[in-house]
Amino acid sequence: RLGSATHFKRVQNPKPDGPRELWLTCSPGDPYAQALTLDQIKSEELCEPPVTMSDMLATLDRIKSSINEIDMAKYRDFTETFGASNP
Repeated sequence: RLGSATHFKRVQNPKPDGPRELWLTCSPGDPYAQALTLDQIKSEELCEPPVTMSDMLATLDRIKSSINEIDMAKYRDFTETFGASNP
């Protein structure tokens, strides 16, 4: 979302430290929208949007598992042989 944003608007910084205003992504139709790219904004002036459940689900659809069935079989065998740890 942030990397593909084409429009940003200035908003008040809710934190007392840092710049008074930050750039927030917005719709091109927003009355305060300015056409900018991410590389035109200083990192300390960027208001990072919160990560939503929709963001997480979209990411899960795109990423590949870091473990395969062979690795899982080895894990199961190890657990059967040596038992599971109980904290």
